[in-house]
Amino acid sequence: MVNRVAHETLLEVSSRMLSAAREGEWDKVAALEAERGALLASVATTDPASLPVFKTLLAHTEEVRALAGQQRERLSEAMGEHQHRHRALNAYLHAGHD
Repeated sequence: MVNRVAHETLLEVSSRMLSAAREGEWDKVAALEAERGALLASVATTDPASLPVFKTLLAHTEEVRALAGQQRERLSEAMGEHQHRHRALNAYLHAGHD
């Protein structure tokens, strides 16, 4: 009974974490990941009933990682664009002094 409640709680937190990642709420994802980690430590890994839970957690983790990777790429592109604009502005400013 205790494992069932722990499993349900763990899955609920993991689902909220995935939803936050889908919404781009990365601070919330980090907080929920910490909460999920603490809950995970309390679940017996040798219990056969844990297997479906761990499979679901793994699927959630993989999707969150994929979403984080996409966000990282977007941020990298935005940073590249910012640096390009900064260099162009500097060139313009220096050209005006020549």
